[in-house]
Amino acid sequence: MLAAMAKHMPGALLQYVLAPGGEHRIGWMSQGCQELWEVTPQAVEHDAEVLWAMVDEQDVPAMRASVLDSARTLEDWVHEWRITTASGQRKWLHGVGRPQRLADGTVVWSTVIVDMTHSKRSSDAMRDSEARFRQLLEYVPNVSVQGYGLDLTTRYWNQASERLYGYSASEAIGRSLLDLIIPPEMHTGVVGAVTEMIESGLPIPAADLTLRRKDGTSVDVYSSHVYLNIPGREPEFYCIDFDLTERRDSEAIRAQLQSQLRESQKMEALGTLAGGVAHDFNNIVAAIIGNVELALDDVPADSPARTSLTEIRKASRRARDLVQQILAFSRRQLLERQVIELAPVVEESLRLLRATLPAGVDLSLHIGDGVPCVLADATQIEQVLLNLCTNAWQAVRGAAQGRVAIRLEAHQGSPGAADATLTDWARLTVCDNGQGMSDETRARMFEPFFTTKPPGKGTGLGLAVVHGILRDHDAVLQVQSAPGEGSTFSVYLPAVEGAASPAVAPMAQQVRPPRAAAPGRAHILYVDDDEMIAFLMERLLQREGYRVTVFTHAAQALAAVRDQAEPFDLVITDYNMPGMSGLDFARAVRELRPDSPVAITSGYISEELRAQAPAAGVSELIYKPNTVEELFAAVDRLARAVLGPPRPN
Repeated sequence: MLAAMAKHMPGALLQYVLAPGGEHRIGWMSQGCQELWEVTPQAVEHDAEVLWAMVDEQDVPAMRASVLDSARTLEDWVHEWRITTASGQRKWLHGVGRPQRLADGTVVWSTVIVDMTHSKRSSDAMRDSEARFRQLLEYVPNVSVQGYGLDLTTRYWNQASERLYGYSASEAIGRSLLDLIIPPEMHTGVVGAVTEMIESGLPIPAADLTLRRKDGTSVDVYSSHVYLNIPGREPEFYCIDFDLTERRDSEAIRAQLQSQLRESQKMEALGTLAGGVAHDFNNIVAAIIGNVELALDDVPADSPARTSLTEIRKASRRARDLVQQILAFSRRQLLERQVIELAPVVEESLRLLRATLPAGVDLSLHIGDGVPCVLADATQIEQVLLNLCTNAWQAVRGAAQGRVAIRLEAHQGSPGAADATLTDWARLTVCDNGQGMSDETRARMFEPFFTTKPPGKGTGLGLAVVHGILRDHDAVLQVQSAPGEGSTFSVYLPAVEGAASPAVAPMAQQVRPPRAAAPGRAHILYVDDDEMIAFLMERLLQREGYRVTVFTHAAQALAAVRDQAEPFDLVITDYNMPGMSGLDFARAVRELRPDSPVAITSGYISEELRAQAPAAGVSELIYKPNTVEELFAAVDRLARAVLGPPRPN
């Protein structure tokens, strides 16, 4: 029945077979073989190379590629090529075949081949005339021209369209106008306008339109239309678009600069606010920490109150660290890298994160074994984790079950973008099941002020801060994300070779060890405008065996230094005081007593303060919330430098 049917059909039916090893043959061929190739079916069934030998030399590579591609994808094979028969006839052939893969890997096509020489020649003449027209349009600069069928399928796409919309001609031709450059909200209107144009024969009125580029960005154009209804051919229409970007660029750039200026001013204000908050809030925190230390010394080890005092100390230290995180966010904190374990840093960050975790979001933590120590600033690593987790739960917001997973693990081998000589890393991963990011968003995610969030919901600085911190830590950041598949941020921090893990006692067991006797009953002048801090420091230093004179006014303290009624061995002053800063006070003391060491305490030790302190005669800078630990160490160093080691009783 198949042979009878094939006998009355134009062209030839055949079965083409390609074995896994590359061998090919003709499984079956209809009698149309004689008409097309001037050879018998029996001849080609024994040797498929008979047909391949007739293929035009220029068409062989493309034809072989089309067959192999169809075998690989199992998509229909469609191809046109030229042959020269034994009698010298030149023909254009058109083939369509559907592949099937057998159990042994062999691919078999059921194929129809027809002679399209006549239609090809008749179309060549028309194509020549169209070629001149299209060549004219192709090279017209800054005029985007596209041709469409009545079903909105793209038929023509000039070079100006490639530049304007981002699609190459090969990408655009054959696709719907709606899928290329028309935003979704305009689809209904465009379909209606085209329908009306077809029914009336009148082109769509020219207008300013906001269309869409390949990368998803908008482009403003002035668009006009031409409707062509040539007899014997399917009607089509052309869009002629002029780019309005240059005309509107100046306004957009000005608006963008104004927006960035506002964001910069906002961040500058935040930095100023952070410095002020650090000073005032840290005075309170320092008073809490110091009084707790005094109370712990007074309370017996078996007292029930000791547990409460220990919890107060833990909470106050978390408050101290919170201010440090605010300073890190405003980028006003110096990098202080030390050999640290990451596990306590991550666990403490997780406690802070849980306090602000949105409802419906599950936050999990896994810490693996053998995570190496790293050289890092713990506060800034906390800031990295806080920013990554904040981005993660914003991405999962609205999901049925949002999940954010944090993992800390050891990693061996190069993470890819890092120095290949490094093999040991600590890997910190933040993974979410949120909406994910497109390639375009990933390419810009570290740009300052770039954000996909609605106005008022984000500054676009979070990942920029993360990028800067990791760069300063010689770390590597890898990002895996795709729309609808969530995001995974992996941070690789270089391990410190040969570094022993710093011993960190549980917070409840951190009791200040006994200290050596105060050297030589040193006399200390302490100046702080906050009476609460001044009273605390007086009690702390006296308990340590020092003689202390406290002032809450810098002018009165300076008068005491000038009068020299009782000489001071060491001067400690607050930095932020009304009427006179700690640096001004240190300069004045240096003029009166050049040999007297001076230390400054502050809730915010800025880079400027660090730079100016030595010239002002300042020997030590003490971060105020750490006064209990750092103050005594600094006092011991300075007092011993002046008086020498303590004398035996």
